[in-house]
Amino acid sequence: MTPSNHNMVGLVELADAEELLDRLGRSSFGDVQQAFFQRLQDWVRPRDEWKRLDDNRFCVILRGMATRGELELATSKLERMFAEPHYQFGRPVSLTIRAGFTESSDPDNDLELALRRASMALRQARDAARIYDVYAPQKTVQAAEEQKLLERLETAVDLGELQLYYQPKIHASYQSLVGAEALMRWHTRDKKVIPPGQFIAVAECHDVIRPMTFWAVKSAIARLALWPEELTIAVNIAPQLLLDGQLASVVNDALDIYGVSPARLVLEVTERIMVDNQTTMMEQLADMRVRGVKVSLDDFGTGFSSLSYFRDLPVDEIKIDGSFVMKMLECGKDHAIVKAVIDLAHNFSMKVVAEGVESTEIAERLKDLGCDILQGYVFDRPLEVGTFEASYGIVKPNPRNQQPVRNHPIN
Repeated sequence: MTPSNHNMVGLVELADAEELLDRLGRSSFGDVQQAFFQRLQDWVRPRDEWKRLDDNRFCVILRGMATRGELELATSKLERMFAEPHYQFGRPVSLTIRAGFTESSDPDNDLELALRRASMALRQARDAARIYDVYAPQKTVQAAEEQKLLERLETAVDLGELQLYYQPKIHASYQSLVGAEALMRWHTRDKKVIPPGQFIAVAECHDVIRPMTFWAVKSAIARLALWPEELTIAVNIAPQLLLDGQLASVVNDALDIYGVSPARLVLEVTERIMVDNQTTMMEQLADMRVRGVKVSLDDFGTGFSSLSYFRDLPVDEIKIDGSFVMKMLECGKDHAIVKAVIDLAHNFSMKVVAEGVESTEIAERLKDLGCDILQGYVFDRPLEVGTFEASYGIVKPNPRNQQPVRNHPIN
């Protein structure tokens, strides 16, 4: 008999909801949503639990599911139930679904953590165009070591072991420094430097991401107070931190304390804001922009945004994902995507940042296409603050003798 303390917590979504809404209209789309809900309810067993999270997503708790094989049986049934189209006025409408699952021994008490992990698995399923995926910690960190890593991270925050490195952002036409992106590094007590790829994913599954991000925001704003007025700093923000007003309070307090203009701070968010609790996140970003803080949409082109979302995005800047930029000279399709994003963003009065710029030829082509800002290894890797400031001639502001920011040529 399957042990009763093994469960799977999952998120199941109607993957092409926005496209269906645009194509069918709100009234007919409501019928499609009802068909989606009904098939999900028919899928879960009597001992399972389900809850509607929003218009297009369900949370499910599959009770007494101990093995991956049992989950595969369950997802095979789920796939079969959605294989047949829904018929709307005699016309077939395909219902594409995505799901993310995670194991949980006690979902009644740890549901919030389980949902965060299931959300990560759901994003993996979207990226790989699979019907479902199962949460697993980052490959460099084994599942059994996650708790140990988490405890070390919490200690690192308390002991001040985290540092911000700065990667320059260069004006595409004038080749001058316009700002930097702040990127986190973990300097351990045994002199190791751990890159964010080995701990950020785990941090985002736990509340430790909150103090880490708040520290990064405060540190970046404090640094801005020492830099010339024309420079900006971008800080990455985990989407779940936009679900309450605490981040806004931290940002506002730090800007006031250090006397920094809000327009010099850029908050970088990913396209997840358009799929996870969209309304609340959009409202928080809109409030930030009212204050004057800039918002940048990071990794653009890798997610599942639609033009209907793009139209109403409360952002000032689009950041083209480096995977398109790095191959744009060899791949005509990537070049076309980069050009289309630049043109589209400019039509919406947004600036465009290209990351992953690794050659002078790519930098020149991006300039010709009208890209505004460039970022990548052709200029510099992320640098420790002292090295960054020395390399770019940045000094503390002095009313009597303030030195200009040094231009940084491409070649």
